Amino acid sequence: MLIKLLLVLSLVLLPGMTPAEDWAEARNANDIRVWTRAVPGYPLREFRATTVVRSSLAGLVNLLLDTGHAADWVYRTRRIDVLQRDDEKATFVIHIVTDFPWPLSDRDVIVAGRIFQEADGTVRIISQSLLDDQHPKAPGCLRMVDFYGNWTFRPLGDGLVEVSMLGRANPGGVIPHGIVNLIIHDTPYQTLRGLQRVISQPRYQSARFNAIQEPAQ
Repeated sequence: MLIKLLLVLSLVLLPGMTPAEDWAEARNANDIRVWTRAVPGYPLREFRATTVVRSSLAGLVNLLLDTGHAADWVYRTRRIDVLQRDDEKATFVIHIVTDFPWPLSDRDVIVAGRIFQEADGTVRIISQSLLDDQHPKAPGCLRMVDFYGNWTFRPLGDGLVEVSMLGRANPGGVIPHGIVNLIIHDTPYQTLRGLQRVISQPRYQSARFNAIQEPAQ
């Protein structure tokens, strides 16, 4: 059932499938650009963000899979627990706990993801929230039921990779949607700043991932 769901997600959640003119630039600093756009019939805007880093493709994949250190660089992430992981099938299910500023309650979410590589070498990681009552909410948290976050790693040559994020999350609760839309650009911006800071670490650049082929030099 999980694999079937992820195959469907791979068709409907890939970046770049909607007209570029829908996006409005929200931030451009430190070699990071962030855009947001309205989603028909949905109260919250989604975001797209890009930067370019020097890294192997496997290094970027292993950074995202290194859940024990996610709080070091993923903005407002308190922790990520691995519920399922299959490196052969390149799938995972994780439990994310997100820190919200006082007096708001923290949020958590169960997310299923899949990693795949296209013929041109581009790596995509697609993820979507699951309605999963088997895993109780973290203490003091509200459960987010609508979340997706996709990553794209596109090799540019000479060891450079364009990193793109595409995502949307409804935190639920009583937060006014207008306030969420005003600050929605901050999460991808700060997360890519964190990625820029840690991606050169040897634990990532010396890592390999069997499902990922590096571009020919």
